[in-house]
Amino acid sequence: MALRLLLPLLALAATLLINQAQGISSSASDCCLKYSQRAIPSGLVKSYSIQEAASGCAIPAVVLITKKNKKICASPTNLAVQKLMKNLDKKVKSDTKDKKQGQRSRSRGRPKRQERQQV
Repeated sequence: MALRLLLPLLALAATLLINQAQGISSSASDCCLKYSQRAIPSGLVKSYSIQEAASGCAIPAVVLITKKNKKICASPTNLAVQKLMKNLDKKVKSDTKDKKQGQRSRSRGRPKRQERQQV
């Protein structure tokens, strides 16, 4: 009789453990597991993000996003990757600065008057 009560409880516990384990593996599916060994042309990369080991991933990495929205995992200690990140930061900063200056020039002052042509 005790076995009949214990068996459903064991089945329930096993189901919960399996579901929990599946949830853990699916949350880490976007993590980089190894670094790309190939040289990455800077013209192909449009942005990047940083993966930290503290976020639940096994290794720290720089995730480079290409213009075709492909993800490339790179080592954060690689000097070429660090240079690429700096260049992307500069580009984003200058693009933002240009946009702000463009908005200011349009919104300030009166519009220029056009001279009339004499016939």
